[in-house]
Amino acid sequence: MAKIEELFFLPPMAVARLGGSDVPLASYSWEEDPSLHGAGLTVISPAISLEVLDKGSVRPFLPAGIQFRDGDKFRPVAPFLELWIRSNGVEKPVTLNWLKQNKATLAALRYTVTAANHKAARRSGDAACAFTARIDVAGDDHGPHDLLASSSGTDPLVFADKPIPLGRFQVIRPKPAKSMGVDLSAVRVRFTPAKGEVYGPPGLQKRRDPENSTRTGEHLLAPKKNEILNEKAAWMHYNVRGRTNNPRPADTYDGSGDNNPADRSFGIVDDTCDVLLEATLKIGGKTWAANARIFSGPPDFAPDRRPFYSLADEMIDRDPPPREKPDEDLRSAVVRLSDLFQRVFETASLANLDMMRTAMLPGDSLGLRNFSGMPGVSPKDSMTPRDPEFDKDKAPELKGPRGSLVYSSLASQTHASLADAEDLALFLRTHADRVRHLIRPAYAHFKDLEQTVRSDDRPNPRQRDPRNTRDWLHDMRMPPYMSDSDDSPLSLNRRQYEFLMETVDRLTADDQSRAAAAQGPAEFNLAQDHVSRVVSRLTAPGNGAVDMPAPAAPGKPKPGKPARRKRRN
Repeated sequence: MAKIEELFFLPPMAVARLGGSDVPLASYSWEEDPSLHGAGLTVISPAISLEVLDKGSVRPFLPAGIQFRDGDKFRPVAPFLELWIRSNGVEKPVTLNWLKQNKATLAALRYTVTAANHKAARRSGDAACAFTARIDVAGDDHGPHDLLASSSGTDPLVFADKPIPLGRFQVIRPKPAKSMGVDLSAVRVRFTPAKGEVYGPPGLQKRRDPENSTRTGEHLLAPKKNEILNEKAAWMHYNVRGRTNNPRPADTYDGSGDNNPADRSFGIVDDTCDVLLEATLKIGGKTWAANARIFSGPPDFAPDRRPFYSLADEMIDRDPPPREKPDEDLRSAVVRLSDLFQRVFETASLANLDMMRTAMLPGDSLGLRNFSGMPGVSPKDSMTPRDPEFDKDKAPELKGPRGSLVYSSLASQTHASLADAEDLALFLRTHADRVRHLIRPAYAHFKDLEQTVRSDDRPNPRQRDPRNTRDWLHDMRMPPYMSDSDDSPLSLNRRQYEFLMETVDRLTADDQSRAAAAQGPAEFNLAQDHVSRVVSRLTAPGNGAVDMPAPAAPGKPKPGKPARRKRRN
């Protein structure tokens, strides 16, 4: 009998995406297109996928291409999760053979799945506006199980006899075989999200939503068949006015700002949800438990563009920093930083900066205080030649044809060049002070905050404080006019910001030492020598630095660069 130290799911956290098609989206990976000189574009490449067969087993296959829709219906992202154990410090999947060796069968496993949507309950403050589905499935039950959610309590939002489907759960039937490198005997499960539908109260089609109206008629708030919600539920009477405990942004619900009485909610809900998954394994007289979480959200409309920080970056940023930072040579730091700026470019390439600038800057009539030397916060100043941080050489580019997206075009052009490691290093070296001012600082750790802060104090240039009014105002600092989840200006996370500033400091310090040594041929100069040599200080024995290959001619892949390079997710 194996000694079990831990039972766990891989991955422990997954993202599902809604879709109306009955065919799930195949698997793909992010890779770099080497056909362009410099920073290659991110492309998607088909990866080995699993098709669930009629009896619950799976068939591996490699798709010829990635198809995102069937007609006008998106294919859902339906993640698989595998069950693993840690034994004697070694992690391995739970398989049919492992169960047999430990005198157990699939019947020793059991799954509890809870899917819920609490958005209306959180806003209204009434638990009866949440809707939840909960099922228990045996480990040897390989049929699909629907997650039908309803509400409980007085005046429930969703009636039990008219539930909202939140998706489907299935235990995959393992079989003793391997195919295309996939162990088919492993114990795995699959969650398939809902269709992406909207639900409301009876008579909803008579209500008007001006923002979603079309030239030919009003946009349908919900199909007639989905008018199933309780008209007496608290969510039908919710409005944002006069409340101090609203989630931020406070007006992100259907009905707010639509010229209906008192910003009253239309009573709309959707079939997104969070899923809590628990597995129990009874073996050797003991019961072991594993937990995982799945988030179900809308489709990804730009699957070949990466956000500049991912869910993994968010989670890592919440961990305490290591006591000692690992040694990293300057060359490796610049290469790692260039990946971040590639993702920044991919984010910027999707943004309508002109619209965001108009939406996020406060009106001139508010009389907000600005501070000398800081970026402007009014529409007439921010990201114009009047702004202290604006590059005056870019002014002619703002004089495009009426109605053109001049700011969006400028942002895309600027970030495209910074996505290349050599160009990025040159910019950081020659514009170090500008970078320190131009990048919006992250919010400080609690331990770094001042004991007391006045709301009208001059902000700290290297970190933000949520108690400071100026730190809540949008300006042209990077990323400009983008909002975080709490509606405050978005920034790099704390670790990314500190890494960027540390690399800028190292590059400028290296320049100073290079100038003092006056050893031009041996210098670390990404811009002029295209990373052909590393400064003697960095190539000292034991530091791991190596010379980089010379660049290829424009339009051709760089020598020594693989045909495709997988991106970090």
